[in-house]
Amino acid sequence: MKRDTLIALLDATDGDVYESCRDALRAGYAFKVFDGAVPIGALVTMYRRRERHTRARGIRTLGFVQALDRLVSAEDLGELLIGQVGGAGTVWFYQLFLAPDGSRVVACFAIGQDKEVTPRPSASDRLPGRGRKPLCALPPTR
Repeated sequence: MKRDTLIALLDATDGDVYESCRDALRAGYAFKVFDGAVPIGALVTMYRRRERHTRARGIRTLGFVQALDRLVSAEDLGELLIGQVGGAGTVWFYQLFLAPDGSRVVACFAIGQDKEVTPRPSASDRLPGRGRKPLCALPPTR
C-alpha cells in the first residue's frame, strides 16, 4: 500500500487517533501493511489482553478501547489486514486494522513510546513489613 493511499483512508475516518496517525504519515513516519489477513476473533482476544497490559502498566494510549469496540463491530468481515505506523524513536506507535481488501481503515489506536512508564506497585509496596516502610507507623503494643 502506498503512503498517499493510507493517508486518504485515514482521512475518511473521524477521530483524534486517525488524525494523529495521518499527520504522522505526512511527517514521514515509517509504515507497513502486512500481507495476509488475520481472523478478527484472534485479534480481539489478543488486543484485549494488550489493552489490559498497557492500562496496568500505565502506558499512554490513544483510542485503544474504541479500536477494540470497532474490531468487535466488524466481526462480519471475518478477517482484517494489520498495519503499523511509527517505530523506534517516534512519540507514538500506531496499530491499524484494515478491511481485507484494503479499502478502508476499520480501527486504529496508538501506544505512547515514552521512556518513562508509570510503575506498577510491587508486592513489597502493598504488604506492610516487607520492603518499603509504611507511611505511618503504629506505636508498638505492650
